[in-house]
Amino acid sequence: MKTVEDINLFKADKGFIAEIDMTGTLGRLYHYPQRINGCLFILCLRGECEMTIHLSEHKIEKDNVVVVLPESFVHVHRQSSDCRLFLVGFNRELLNSANFFSSTMNYLSIMIEDPVTPLQPKIAELFRDYFMLLIKMGHLRDINPNRELFSTILLTILHGIGSIHQRIEVGKRNFNRGEEIVKRLAQCIIKHYTKERSVSFYADLLHVSPQHLSTTVNKVTGKTVTDIIAKLVVTDAQAKLKSTDLTIQEIAYSLNFPDISFFGKYFKRYTGMSPKQYREVQE
Repeated sequence: MKTVEDINLFKADKGFIAEIDMTGTLGRLYHYPQRINGCLFILCLRGECEMTIHLSEHKIEKDNVVVVLPESFVHVHRQSSDCRLFLVGFNRELLNSANFFSSTMNYLSIMIEDPVTPLQPKIAELFRDYFMLLIKMGHLRDINPNRELFSTILLTILHGIGSIHQRIEVGKRNFNRGEEIVKRLAQCIIKHYTKERSVSFYADLLHVSPQHLSTTVNKVTGKTVTDIIAKLVVTDAQAKLKSTDLTIQEIAYSLNFPDISFFGKYFKRYTGMSPKQYREVQE
């Protein structure tokens, strides 16, 4: 399987990457949707960047810090000419050694729902110091910092962002019942979209009727449940068509379509072209 060179480090011999993006690197690497294999931190120093992370579009501005968690899809739509970003990424092995998931359980769901956190200028300065430290560590050639040091810095950044998120959440109004259902639906879709696309399946998970789920989602988002599911299914398919040499049939089966014909019709309904056409246009 071929893979497009990207920020997914995420190579066996590299536990992390750290760099200052001054030339639009992020936009070039993620100019089409790709799945993140590790964890990516972004700190915007100036300018702005528009990107989709999983199901949501975000505008990243100065002093915004972004956490892109493993298995998220990333698609950069635009970077301004003056955009400057700190990029730091950790691969799965390093995340596991840091007890990533157990250590961040209290605010992991918050980061999934809202990966972009605005920082006060003084707090942003502290984060810049951490990012610069990691960049310096990445440039060390004769000294190989140990895994524990990387893990400590990783968790310090995560806990800092998590605590900021929690304070922001306390100050927000409570979600009403409809908004809560939509939040939980998004979490369920992210977990199950490769196997399940029926409204009734997600309604059962949320303990509501399909009609109530459909009405609620449409009222809160202006979209149908089917369209929200399709967004993630099609994004996954586009990533596989672009960045792998899987056959179209293999991609169809990986997303639980019964055959290539059904997959082709589904894909064309939401993109306006067949999977084969999409792959050829992107080459």
